[in-house]
Amino acid sequence: MTAAALYLRSSKDRNDVSIDAQRRELLAMARDRQLSIVTEYVDAVESAKTENRPGFQLLLRDLKAPDRPWTVLLVTDTSRLSRRRYVAQVFKHETKKRGVEILYAKVPETDPITAVILEAVFEAMDEVHSLMSREKGLAGMAENVRQGYRAGGQAPRGYQLRRVETGTIRDGEPVRKSVLEPSAEALQVGRYLRLRASGKPRVQVLRETGLRCSSTSAVAIEWNALTYAGHTVWNRHSEQGIGRKFRPRAEWVIQRDTHPALISEAEAESILTQLSNSPLAEAIRKAKQGVSAYLLTGLLHTPDGHPWEGWRGLKYRLKPSGDRKGRYVDMAALDSAVTQQVLSDLRAPDLVRDLTQAARRAADAMQGDPAAEARAEVIAITARISRAMDMALQLTDPAPALRKINDLEVRRTELQAEIAQLERDYVQQAMLRTLTEERVADVLEALANDLDETPKERWKNLLHTLIGRITLDPETLQCQVYYRLTSAHANDDTSNMASPRGFEPLLPP
Repeated sequence: MTAAALYLRSSKDRNDVSIDAQRRELLAMARDRQLSIVTEYVDAVESAKTENRPGFQLLLRDLKAPDRPWTVLLVTDTSRLSRRRYVAQVFKHETKKRGVEILYAKVPETDPITAVILEAVFEAMDEVHSLMSREKGLAGMAENVRQGYRAGGQAPRGYQLRRVETGTIRDGEPVRKSVLEPSAEALQVGRYLRLRASGKPRVQVLRETGLRCSSTSAVAIEWNALTYAGHTVWNRHSEQGIGRKFRPRAEWVIQRDTHPALISEAEAESILTQLSNSPLAEAIRKAKQGVSAYLLTGLLHTPDGHPWEGWRGLKYRLKPSGDRKGRYVDMAALDSAVTQQVLSDLRAPDLVRDLTQAARRAADAMQGDPAAEARAEVIAITARISRAMDMALQLTDPAPALRKINDLEVRRTELQAEIAQLERDYVQQAMLRTLTEERVADVLEALANDLDETPKERWKNLLHTLIGRITLDPETLQCQVYYRLTSAHANDDTSNMASPRGFEPLLPP
């Protein structure tokens, strides 16, 4: 009989198919097809929106093992593997390459061409379902706010959470939600905010009130001013990567008078106005938007590694050092020359060819599992934690053992984050093998078109993502751009590749 494996996944959705129900259905399918089940991979209460699931990661590792005993993988439906199409597609590519067939219990059997179309449709529907679930979750949180309840998270300083019954019964138990009520620090926090609303400096107010917190924490308190005015505020923070911390005020969901206020609404508005108009806030906004007077700082060096720095908003300066003289170059002229060269390079056939070849060399250089040592250390730390827990239970004073356990837990968390990053890098590098010159050319052309339409003041972040470094010879003014090949966090020389040719920008003296 052909050996097969099962992959089972359930989520937190109470309407989701249980692990036991999936197993029964797949075992019946295996009997009908005369398949022998030799192992199974299980992710209980795990989201399919991420590939970083323990069972799924173990499945990936076993899939690549040369001594893997199974050649068929049974799954209930496409959404069990992933609700993200690109993850599902990469996984299917890997299984096909390694001679493994995926069989779905709920996907009808068809001819090969129709099967490809059906799988694509199911994967798209899975992703739509994921997005709809997210929207429903957000809508539920918004409705909680409108009813005066907390949408989640800890209570802001000066308040504490109180659980109240909503009058609804679910699974035989009353449903409880959280509301805010003043804590022991309420008077102190309220006085701090009132003094800040009057315009007094933050450091002075912290000293006067005796509120024990850092300036950063105090700023966070101030940004919650509307909450301290008795209103519940939700949808205030931006999603990651859109360039600012808070959404526009018009997008905030504000439910008024949901809990006791510590300050007036006028005082809250005064605090928010001060925060929005402060020079620091403007500087942070510009930094996050990539707005900088010096487009190339951090990238621009001499061939022997000495940095060029911005000077008075007009020039780049190389400081004198030893026998080397200092040098100034015109900032606007060099910025323009580099951006034009980047646009030209992105459309150059030589760069397309070199990038494709370099990508394949990088993929071919991969050997073994890069996270193997970290995983072994996690296993060892887990065993040490277990032994320390047993010891703590037997000690009269378990405090030293518990402190050691805490240290080990911190290290284990760090290692798990490192493993996740290594696995992401491994998948990215593995995908480099599939690149063709035509695909690279399409991507670079699309990138060049996007850059053409992007204001130059927004180029700094883009250049730091695209380019590893730029060299400018202070004697000859010969300039060379080195493009990144791998992920943006890599900083070694092997991750950068020179543009097909250097250039000499026409710089005024």
